[in-house]
Amino acid sequence: MADKRTRPRKAVFKLDEERRKKIVNRVKEFRDADMQARSGDIEKRIQRYAKYRMWTEGKDWPWPNSSDAAIPDMMTHSLRMQDTLHNAVMSRRPVVGSKATLEHDRDKEEVIDKLIDHQVFVEQDGERIIGDIAEAFVNDGHFTAYIPWIRETRETMEVRRFDPIPEELEPREHFFTIMTNGFPELEGLAAVDNDGWEWRAFPKEGEPFRISFFTTPDEQVEMVVRREVQVYDGPRIIVKDYEEVLHPQRVMNLQAPSPSNPHGAPHVILVDNPTVDEIKRLAKSGFYDLMTKDDIKELENLARDDSEGEDRKKATDTMQGADASPSLESSEAKSHRRLTRLLCFDVFDIDNDGIDEDVIWWVILEADVLVRAKMLTEVFPSNPPRRPFAEEQFVPVPGYRTGIGLLEMLEGLHDDTKILVDQTIDYATIRNSPFGFYRASGGIRPETIAMHPGELYPLSNPKQDIEFPNLGSSSTGEAINLMGLFDQAGQKLSMIGDLQLGRVPAGKSSALRTVGGQALIAGQGEARPERILRRFFLGLVEIWKRIHGLNQHFLPDEKKFRIIGIKSDDPYITTGREGVEGAFQFDFQANVLNTSKNLLQESLMTLAQMYVSELSIQLGILQPDGYFRLMKDIGKAFGQDPDQYLTAPSPDSMKPKILAEEALSAIVNGEIPDGVPAEGAQAHLEALVNFTETDEFGLLQQESVDILKAYMQEVQERVQFEARQAQILEATRNFGQGQNPGGRPPGGNSQNPNEPTQISGGNELLDESLPGSGTPQ
Repeated sequence: MADKRTRPRKAVFKLDEERRKKIVNRVKEFRDADMQARSGDIEKRIQRYAKYRMWTEGKDWPWPNSSDAAIPDMMTHSLRMQDTLHNAVMSRRPVVGSKATLEHDRDKEEVIDKLIDHQVFVEQDGERIIGDIAEAFVNDGHFTAYIPWIRETRETMEVRRFDPIPEELEPREHFFTIMTNGFPELEGLAAVDNDGWEWRAFPKEGEPFRISFFTTPDEQVEMVVRREVQVYDGPRIIVKDYEEVLHPQRVMNLQAPSPSNPHGAPHVILVDNPTVDEIKRLAKSGFYDLMTKDDIKELENLARDDSEGEDRKKATDTMQGADASPSLESSEAKSHRRLTRLLCFDVFDIDNDGIDEDVIWWVILEADVLVRAKMLTEVFPSNPPRRPFAEEQFVPVPGYRTGIGLLEMLEGLHDDTKILVDQTIDYATIRNSPFGFYRASGGIRPETIAMHPGELYPLSNPKQDIEFPNLGSSSTGEAINLMGLFDQAGQKLSMIGDLQLGRVPAGKSSALRTVGGQALIAGQGEARPERILRRFFLGLVEIWKRIHGLNQHFLPDEKKFRIIGIKSDDPYITTGREGVEGAFQFDFQANVLNTSKNLLQESLMTLAQMYVSELSIQLGILQPDGYFRLMKDIGKAFGQDPDQYLTAPSPDSMKPKILAEEALSAIVNGEIPDGVPAEGAQAHLEALVNFTETDEFGLLQQESVDILKAYMQEVQERVQFEARQAQILEATRNFGQGQNPGGRPPGGNSQNPNEPTQISGGNELLDESLPGSGTPQ
């Protein structure tokens, strides 16, 4: 009996129609309960956002069209804080660095850092994404990033024109020549019809595609190529608005609850609005594997339901005078209509064993249909299992996932300032056009009198017939003082004042005359900005961790990319899953100095003054490679390209330092070590020689032996190089020791006390008649 050679994997979920309906109702109940619980919070955020945008709706008290001033204080402080965080990120790349947990993975750190930096800032618009994260972090008090791995393809049609078919050739032969010349990477061609007008092409990499030939009225040949082109393949950072993330109240994070995470979220729902065309494409590709043909056909008859709830986007449309609510009677294309998709991360017992598992549901709300159901780790593999979220708070609130944003902190002072400004303007208005009283039996007609400059109104007895009440002295000075106090309170609350806005604070002009004085005043306010910056970067670290976890499972076997903005011997890097596998920790190196170019320049110049000294060079603390990197950082801080002016002292100046054990580990795996000996070339070479005398050396493959020999030769050359450098350094130290350095003349310290003291040379002596000269009597 032949062995069974195939075994298809069974579906994890066995969902009949009834169970699918229960899951849809379960997700909808979660959504309704979560939206109802935070309806009041949403309304407050909408009002806060309107104040931030300086939107006013007009006032009818104390009279119609009374003062309704737009105060820019919230926007001023918020934009300044966002710019500070954004500059701190963009001033240093890679933003986050990886650190290997095990020594044998240390040589992968640089590749991982450059790969994630490329995926964030090149493959997607990373600079805009950082801006969106900073905006949500500052204004909402919390940001949430959803990080999935996305593979997206689109069908393209390419049309090329060629000369007419030669008389001596058959169309089939002519078309075959065109295709072989135009697509040299093809592995094969197959004609679809006997005449050769339709072909199917098979490339070495990728999916087969179709090639069709036609003729134009002037008998030219048109070649039409239809193929699926990869639009995107990699991790994607999607910043979710506060209204788009639903979860139960009183949770502290979006991860599943467990003994190690008692305040996790039992469920999380991400709300978005895809088009009907997008849903159809996902169903056609097999991603939405639970959709039937009837479900797909029904989509065109649906429209998004906006009847429930109110979010900031809808409020923004209303305040701007726009109505984005679609309807079935709309003349827009049916495939362009948007529906509501609920992506629910849930804990659910799928196998009836009494224990909940981490699962994901995809539900189209308007259609009441479950389109996809998967285990969490099947879509987002990780160990331990984690949902694909990264989040952080601006000012944490114990017991809650969301924090306090800068707008919430400033809202009270903003309201007080606006009331004060409106009252001051209304008071000035009523003083310019005061109300009054007149005697009914007098000579004034019973009508409203419009007062204009230079106009006289005839009265028989003006002093008695009309009276304007005395409103008292102007309170403008009091209002200015109060607004000054409110402004000072806002500066203390937001840590943004004249100094941060580029102005000299009152009373601080003398302290800012020197660099030291500037640093002292700036340092007095670094405590809170430093902590806020750390929280922001901790959130970025979580994003980098999620991206690295996705790379370990979904990265192509040969991921090729180019380093942008970094000069190196080989800017083109090729890696795969094996090149990023391993346990790594991620950390950031940003601080308050990174938020200001001037402070960064001053700090680097101060380091240069401290590090670059004769003692540091003599002790070997400062090596040429370190000095070269310091000079490069100074050039970058001043916004210049240091590679235009500096030359590396050695080709290995920018390479990482590796130990002999790490080099041997790479050699055993058949890899060429890439780095500089961390313990010194001589000690590094001795460790390699000692390894060749052990029993493990005899177990190496021939390929590894050849790599070891070549590497030992390279290290031997470095030993010779370091020996020459040591000789040059020794000669530099001894330079000038044979010359008179000044001070006591040569021979002045004679060991014979009876010998006359020389004062300038070997032939000139002190006069013995002088006191203290000659031999004591």
